Amino acid sequence: MNFTDYQMVSSLNEVLNGFNIKAKCIDAKSYRHFSFYDIELACGTRVNKITSYAKELALAMRTKTDIIVTPMPEKGVVRLHTTHSYADTLSFDSLFKKFKAPKDFTLPFLFGEDAEGNPLWVDMAKNPHMLVAGSTGSGKSCLLHTLIANAAKRNDTKLYLIDTKRVDFGVYKNSSIKTLIHHIAEDYDEAMATLKYAYASMEARYKYMSENGIQNFEHHSNIFDKKLIIIDEAADLMLYNKTKEFEQLLVKLAQKSRAAGIFIVIATQRPSVDVLTGLIKSNFPARVSCKVVTKTDSRIILDQHGAESLAGRGDAIIRKPIGNTVRFQVAFINPNDTVKNFRVRYN
Repeated sequence: MNFTDYQMVSSLNEVLNGFNIKAKCIDAKSYRHFSFYDIELACGTRVNKITSYAKELALAMRTKTDIIVTPMPEKGVVRLHTTHSYADTLSFDSLFKKFKAPKDFTLPFLFGEDAEGNPLWVDMAKNPHMLVAGSTGSGKSCLLHTLIANAAKRNDTKLYLIDTKRVDFGVYKNSSIKTLIHHIAEDYDEAMATLKYAYASMEARYKYMSENGIQNFEHHSNIFDKKLIIIDEAADLMLYNKTKEFEQLLVKLAQKSRAAGIFIVIATQRPSVDVLTGLIKSNFPARVSCKVVTKTDSRIILDQHGAESLAGRGDAIIRKPIGNTVRFQVAFINPNDTVKNFRVRYN
């Protein structure tokens, strides 16, 4: 433990003593704008004791955001996550050049950097259908552009973009990247046509795999192009969806498409129960939340509190299907650079 970490530990222990909380900080680290503190609870001290004092602890520690309290049973500690400064821009291109994707990942996408400074690679094939939420200025759109930039780095992934607001994906309406982006849907009818096309493609792939004795594309991952469908602001489509046709088609696709190499990401600013219904949530087990407005929003998207205490500007939490959560900073790339780099690469 270096001197700065020792100071952080000592400072928190003074604060804990001041609130008569029977616990001891045993480790602390700081990286970029993140800080975390590992606390051992004395016998008889409950995690709720820490949670109930989270705001008071944040005030005493002069943090930039509220504290996120995360029990870590495997380490026997409670971890306090917070930030000590505002988020800086993390370059996607620099990060991508610096770190290689894990070799055992079928479809590795680089999301950014975790709170301890490690690159956050996500295997989209193991996290096949993902919900993304975040309020204005949270970094949600930045994450979607980062996903597109990841696909642009590969030779085997086709994108289908749905953006009924016609805002975030307009820059990609360029003939030079048609080999990457198959279609951009800009209204409800086009969105439905895109999903129906994907469903027909899925059925055709299943027929091919059945005829050739293939159970899952992951065992023969080069037989098909991967398809990634990104739907921005799904709330508009869900609210327009009076007959539930959109939701039903989306769920039918999600239930079967993973084995055929088709993956879906749904994003929304409003993670309400009428948008992220129980049926959708059960079929989209991977979750990412940037900063949201309320604890209720956080619980809807992550099934836990915490996202309401993020710093914004790409400060995010990912919850994988196996249940573990990781706080990370979304890597940033200007979408114009994605278009320019893709043109240079393939022209």
